[in-house]
Amino acid sequence: MAVESHLPEEYHAMFDWKPHSACAKMHGMAIEWDDVRVFQSAVRAGDYSTAARKLDMDRTTVGRRFARLERATGRSLWEQTAAGYRPTEAGRAVLRAAAAMERAMARLDHDLAPEGERIGGPVRVAGTAGLASLLLPAFAPFLDRHPAVSLEVVGARDALAAIQQRQADIGFAIARTKPRDLSGERVSPFVQAPFARRGSASARQVVWGHSMMLANPQPWARLNAAPEGSNCVEIDSLAALHDAVGAGLGRAWLWDRIGDADARLERLAETAPAAASADIWIVYRADLAVEPAVAALIDAAPEIVARFIEER
Repeated sequence: MAVESHLPEEYHAMFDWKPHSACAKMHGMAIEWDDVRVFQSAVRAGDYSTAARKLDMDRTTVGRRFARLERATGRSLWEQTAAGYRPTEAGRAVLRAAAAMERAMARLDHDLAPEGERIGGPVRVAGTAGLASLLLPAFAPFLDRHPAVSLEVVGARDALAAIQQRQADIGFAIARTKPRDLSGERVSPFVQAPFARRGSASARQVVWGHSMMLANPQPWARLNAAPEGSNCVEIDSLAALHDAVGAGLGRAWLWDRIGDADARLERLAETAPAAASADIWIVYRADLAVEPAVAALIDAAPEIVARFIEER
């Protein structure tokens, strides 16, 4: 019986994935998914010995499985750095594929669970500049589907840092590119335009506060940097930025999706430079175990962003 793949298309090509196959192929050798699981466990544990204990294997077997995986991929997956052993770029690609498979298995486990058994547990969510809080109304269908899930919105100015520092399980990040050490996908453009309250003559600017700019020194955020020597209203979240402009406190660059939908506001003529373009990314760590509730939210994240945009 054919099995549907839930892996991203890039991994189908990378591993020569076939729906009827129990393994993948690369460089003429079969990649055993159990070896990928062992590698993932070793990275998460930090060393072979700890991974061996968690997997109920001896250290030699873990090392042998790791060596077999490197032969199958034809690439070095582990390297020594000043901070200790870390996955190489190829190793991170294997981890991303392993995380995608892990999420697919979590979905399958949920789909095959007896009636009445539900996904549950806590999920911590961060969003750049309060983006997770802004999107919160669009979480309702997900929470209705999974009533046993408890959601914690983590206060964060930069979702990428929150994920890297393990403060959250999943992040809605605003960025031009995604850091190589994180997994995730681009789900929506983040286009900004200048807005002011309709009919307002105020030349005051609503800007990002100092802490927000320290956390997000990227060009998209610098559009709302405070001009030298000017009187401004300083804000630290997307929702507050929008509310301040809507109240007539000044003008600012807003996410065009919410600015255009607010009848109180008018879009000004200026356009953002190309360097300030950014996207919304769903990000998480592939080197950490993904609980079923977290996997379910990762899968639902693009739908959450799309629902928010549609309801503007």
